[in-house]
Amino acid sequence: MHRVLTNVGDPAPHSALVQINELYPWEKASDWSRGYLTAALQHLVFWADHIAPLKFHPEQRVEHTLRPVQTLARAAIEASAQAVWMLSGNSAQECARRHLRLIRCDIDEQKKSLPLAEKVRMDEADKILLARVSEGCSSKDLGPISYFDAIRSACLKVDVAPEEAELIWRAASGSAHGKRWPTLALQHVVPGEEYEPGQFRTIMVPEASAITDVLSLADKMTSYGVARFADLSGADVPTLMSEATAWLGGIIPLKDGVSREGLS
Repeated sequence: MHRVLTNVGDPAPHSALVQINELYPWEKASDWSRGYLTAALQHLVFWADHIAPLKFHPEQRVEHTLRPVQTLARAAIEASAQAVWMLSGNSAQECARRHLRLIRCDIDEQKKSLPLAEKVRMDEADKILLARVSEGCSSKDLGPISYFDAIRSACLKVDVAPEEAELIWRAASGSAHGKRWPTLALQHVVPGEEYEPGQFRTIMVPEASAITDVLSLADKMTSYGVARFADLSGADVPTLMSEATAWLGGIIPLKDGVSREGLS
């Protein structure tokens, strides 16, 4: 999917993304949605390069620990969900409105990061945005959206129940922040020495199903987002997918005795 996204050029004339861009040309929705998907893919490719690198050292060992996969997959889910939600509007106008809501979220987050004396810059940026669209939208139409709401909405596009997506996301977020409950819920706990009455030394092994679940949601969300982005850009999605598959088949390491014939 990283290869597919890389090979999607600028939106074709008269494509859906061009129409969306024209509604707010100062900050192109095509650039922002590509940025969300690029972020998601960078997280997932980083994980893949560790777990299944394209070149193995003879003495290489892969250790699966709890937090890296949960943290990286969670970041991919959050990033790609923004693109999926934005590009899933039922019209160019609705996609553009969602784009503006995400821009305002971005402005607000940057404002929070600045010293008090500099926050006014972001207030001015927000006022400029609202002034540009005042004839068609009010500030009430352009309220912020949380990661939680974006994920619950976007997961419907990839046939995942909102409740399931929320559980996976919250567990991954808790894991990334070092919370206690996902440390226990996402791992197999093996009790050892009872060093105090009722207190045991333990060995914790990450649950394979928890790794699969969070990566599956990240993969579905990101893959759907890339395909949607390519389609709305006016790209030939089947050709892009075919080229990416052939490219991967040409570089992926194979076990001894396995032929590349048929991979592409």
